[in-house]
Amino acid sequence: MKFYGDYHTHTRRSDGRQSEEQIIVAALGRGLKEVAITDHGPLAAVIGVKNPEVYLQTKERVKNLQPLYPDLTILVGAEANIRDLDGNLDVPSAILDQLDIVIAGLHPYTLPTSFQDGVGIFVQNSLRHLSQAQREKAITANTQAIIAAIYANPQIDIISHPGLFFAVDIEEVAQACVKQGVLFEINCAHEHPDVSDIMVAERVGVDFIINSDAHFTDTVGDLRYGSDIVAQLDIDLGRIVNGLDGGGHTRWAKKHATYTF
Repeated sequence: MKFYGDYHTHTRRSDGRQSEEQIIVAALGRGLKEVAITDHGPLAAVIGVKNPEVYLQTKERVKNLQPLYPDLTILVGAEANIRDLDGNLDVPSAILDQLDIVIAGLHPYTLPTSFQDGVGIFVQNSLRHLSQAQREKAITANTQAIIAAIYANPQIDIISHPGLFFAVDIEEVAQACVKQGVLFEINCAHEHPDVSDIMVAERVGVDFIINSDAHFTDTVGDLRYGSDIVAQLDIDLGRIVNGLDGGGHTRWAKKHATYTF
């Protein structure tokens, strides 16, 4: 399977090991037509950007780089962290509104909105190995947080690696994605979700996006895991929004912006 773009990458501004320009050159080397730079939100310990204004700085940096690479559209977004059971994110709406793409997901060591949310999501998640009952409580909380985020933040385009680190009810998350027009990510860096969860999401009717989640230059645009699963499950290629025939970000993004630099 061939792809139009890769819409989930990280730079040194968060936990990546590459610059914006290295991502751009790598994407061109993979034959892509678009790439998105989507660093982690600021409230995940160690991996997040210094503050939300970093995203605007990245946009300025990309604005200057874009004319040098006319064969590639460079987008700037965020992978925001879900902080609580109400679905609040760690990137302000005023910043999200200025970004080309918004990804959201649950990540370990995220600063919760309140002590209760910290216990309800993050502590409960650490207790999930103790018993089936604790696991079920964690799944319920994690699922609630993601679904709440989908409904509370209309800017969200993509849910990142659903179920990774934080087990969820895939069917319920997929249903929310369908209702709100949010894409269900197949993440090639983590090789997640697994085949069985992707089968559930496909049956519910999601549209998929296959991303690299690249932190290193050599994995930008490496989308083989997703491509292999699509072939294995014989998923309709029309359901893969960043397939070559998908026509790029302006064809499927919730925010139909015109990018001029």
